[in-house]
This record gives sequence, C-alpha cells and structure tokens, in this order.
Amino acid sequence: MPNPIKEFLLNRGWAGQTLSRSETVERLRPLVQQHIELNHHYNAAARHCDDARVVDVLERLLKTARTDVGKLSETVLSCGGTPPNGTELEPEDFALRGTLLDLFETLHALETEFNDALAQELDLEHQMRTRGVLEAIKSNSQDRLNALKALHRRLEDTAA
Repeated sequence: MPNPIKEFLLNRGWAGQTLSRSETVERLRPLVQQHIELNHHYNAAARHCDDARVVDVLERLLKTARTDVGKLSETVLSCGGTPPNGTELEPEDFALRGTLLDLFETLHALETEFNDALAQELDLEHQMRTRGVLEAIKSNSQDRLNALKALHRRLEDTAA
C-alpha cells in the first residue's frame, strides 16, 4: 500500500521496495485481458444500439478505452512481458441481448468491476511509471462510468 508520508516527503518520488518487473507483468496481464474484453462489450453495445447519439458517445468512450489498452500493453512490454492481444476473441462472443437499458446495466457492472480491479492495483507499490499509467486509466474508467450513468438516465427518461 502506498505510503502517504513517503509520497509527501519525496514529492511523489519513490524510495524503498516496489514490485519487480516480473511481478508487474504478472499483475497487469489480467488487466489488459479484462480491458480488451470490456472494449468488446462496448463495441457490441454500439452495434446493438439504434440511437445515433448514443452510438456517438460509445464510440468516443471506446477511442479512449482502446488507447488505455495500448498504455497497459506498453507497460507490460516495457517490463519484459508479452501482453494479451485478444486475437482469440470473436465479436460474436460479445453479442448482447435484452433491452437497451439492460445493455447499459451490463456495461456499468463490467466497467465497475474493471474500475475496482484498477483500485486494487493502485493499493500496491508499483513503480512510478506504472502507477501513473494505472491512475490515468482508472480516471478514464471513472469517466466512462459517469457517462454510462448519464446515458442510462437519458434512456430511462425517453422510455418513460
């Protein structure tokens, strides 16, 4: 767990033990895979939706999410590991069923699960660069959660 006193005294610098490069690879590979799968769910949602404005929002969210997968993958590569690339996944595996409201509830649950996994990683003593990447990706995940809540409310209002 990060030490707030150490962070304050060292102006976000680091002293002491951090996770090794191999430990970082071991911990981040599942996050890369989870993020790739999450992105497939967003793609499925965009394909399932017939509201052009909602699709536009989903596409903007996906643009950032794809970049975040690249950041995580690059971090794994820079630590000497090989990140998952998701080539074994098929878009048909992520077909969503049910109403549009159900779809957004599913996306919200998956995004919350991913956000929680990022929070758990931030509780560990990652190297500074890795910590910065994780914080940025967690912030983007929170932005997606906020957007999903707003879209869900909008859909509820139009359904009512």
